[in-house]
Amino acid sequence: MTDVIAKGIKVEISQDSYEAYIVVDESDLQVSDIQAALETSGVVYGLESNAAFEAMNNLGKQVLVATGTRHTDGTDGWFERIKRREETEGESKFGISNVYAGETFGIIHKPTPGSVGVDVYGKKVQPKPGKSINIFTGPNIKRVESDDAIGLEATIDGNLKMGNASAEIIAEYVIRGDIDYSDGEIEFAGSLKVLGDVKGAGSLKIKHNVYIQGSVEDARIISGGTVKVKGSFVGRGDGLIRAAGDVELNVVLNQMIETGASITIIKECVNAHLIATEDIIGHNAIVMGGVVTAGNKIEVRTLGGELYSTTKVKLGTLELLTEDIFAINKEIELQKKASEQLKNEIYLLVRDRIDNNNFTNEKANLLKTLQTRLQEQNDSIKQLTERKQDASAVISKKRNCVLTVISQIHQSVVVEINGVRFALKQSYNNVTFQETKGEIIRSNNQ
Repeated sequence: MTDVIAKGIKVEISQDSYEAYIVVDESDLQVSDIQAALETSGVVYGLESNAAFEAMNNLGKQVLVATGTRHTDGTDGWFERIKRREETEGESKFGISNVYAGETFGIIHKPTPGSVGVDVYGKKVQPKPGKSINIFTGPNIKRVESDDAIGLEATIDGNLKMGNASAEIIAEYVIRGDIDYSDGEIEFAGSLKVLGDVKGAGSLKIKHNVYIQGSVEDARIISGGTVKVKGSFVGRGDGLIRAAGDVELNVVLNQMIETGASITIIKECVNAHLIATEDIIGHNAIVMGGVVTAGNKIEVRTLGGELYSTTKVKLGTLELLTEDIFAINKEIELQKKASEQLKNEIYLLVRDRIDNNNFTNEKANLLKTLQTRLQEQNDSIKQLTERKQDASAVISKKRNCVLTVISQIHQSVVVEINGVRFALKQSYNNVTFQETKGEIIRSNNQ
């Protein structure tokens, strides 16, 4: 808008009222004339001290004489997803997004109110406040509020399901079909239920329990809880089940099973390698060939076979922990290599940051992620080392180990209990074997 206040003076106000200009057309005007024109126009805020002199020295030209303080509109609230790592192809295929108890997986950033402005008339201009974002959270999520944000923290391990305005964590994830080798490695923070088969040489790393309705081929299944396979675990010998809790299977052929608890075989175990810290139980099962190792007891229906290769049975802490220490050493070596690789990647990013070589937000986030992974790797190595030390401390202790065969133990079986080896000279029915004072004692079951 333009106001002609007096002869020879024009006052022009911008449409948003944040700027005022003057145009002087006559040379005989005084500064007081310009000041009076501005006062009459209501321009009282943000006046430029030298603008009147400049206008008089630049007749006919527009000169900025006052500038207001612009308001700033608020910003809308928004959600930031924080991830430890990106999902693998297989995890993305099945919709798995891992979160762990105590982990902050997302931040709800609150809206900002903006700042008040003042125009050249001295009037306050109110900003447009930002809009809030509302996210409904389920019972397994803790909201940690600060002045400018709300952190979303998982209270359980599980799968995060994000909707348009909701977040929930499910402890058990169900895959209703098969898992194929082409799915690659799948890691899950909670418990996993597979209603189909695990085909080929896939890889599952599950923090809690695993239940498989179908069968497993040459897959690697690592579980921090229990593992139950309703079908068979049959392959070429490349398969592995390693669990912290109990393992239960129907049929095992050629594969390897390791557990920190007990193994239960329902029907048959042929040419497999079983290692259980506690017991191996198969009251109705036939166990033939391979190596069967337990820390406490073995109870099976039939052990070995008349025309089958040697079945080796090992019982006791000495044998079990010797194998355990070997496995721990191997795992420590692998994790140390992975740790060195992470250190190299972190070093390159740190050098990049020091040299100010276009260190983007993406690189900063990657550095933070790698540092977190390195800490987790070091913690894992520390735990493995402590586990190895504990195993070494008790390796010389003996247990009252018992081998019980309900039906028949064949001559092809070699028994070793607490380091004492015993080769059968004939087959026996319904017998128990124990080690006493360096000898294997056989007795009939009651």
